[in-house]
Amino acid sequence: MTANSQSAITRPNNPIIRPREAAAYLGVCRSTLYRFVDDGDLPRPIRFASQITGWRLSTLESFIAKHEAEVSS
Repeated sequence: MTANSQSAITRPNNPIIRPREAAAYLGVCRSTLYRFVDDGDLPRPIRFASQITGWRLSTLESFIAKHEAEVSS
């Protein structure tokens, strides 16, 4: 891959975040991440294949904003 073709690859504005990275982004372990899902606090992840799931970055950001608002009120 040349330097020009590398620079043509851009990160999407709203990337899919896999479970390990989502847990790290939220500062929790993966079991807590899935507890949020089971409790209905976080939507179920998007499933791409039988073993491939993740959340949109915007979903995680909305989750954080919702909980920040609850704590500050």
